[in-house]
Amino acid sequence: MVAATGGVAATGVILSILLPPASLSAEIAQSRDVGAAPLFAGADVVSLATHGDTAKFGVGDWASVFATATNPDAFEGDAVTLTGFATPADGGGFELTRLIITHCVIDAQPASVPVVGSGAAPKTGAWIEVTGTVRSSGSGALQIAATGVKPIPEPQDPYEY
Repeated sequence: MVAATGGVAATGVILSILLPPASLSAEIAQSRDVGAAPLFAGADVVSLATHGDTAKFGVGDWASVFATATNPDAFEGDAVTLTGFATPADGGGFELTRLIITHCVIDAQPASVPVVGSGAAPKTGAWIEVTGTVRSSGSGALQIAATGVKPIPEPQDPYEY
């Protein structure tokens, strides 16, 4: 009996080492969302964005810009192609979300950007690629005006760093 229990435990340990861990989910992102965009790079990101160097920006970079931009017009019309998973937005619609890792998975923080004009919101947790442009809403908040939303498989590395 003791040998069988030990064998089962050893098998569990070996499987946990050999099998890749599941990525963090949309539910984790929603539970870690504190209602304010995390500022990953702060002024450096905004400075880069105002000089037009946004081609390689990810969801985390744009979330920082959206949270700190004092002149939303400076970003009006910037083209974006971003990947992430869908999460619900306050008041309907959806946000494009990625988990951003600074040191390790334990410190992963959600970063999200609002997406408008895409038709029906994708299912929460669905991985998508959004193409569109940055637009300022009537209230001055920045958002992505989508021209395309297509489902994609979860990326090999689902995190941004």
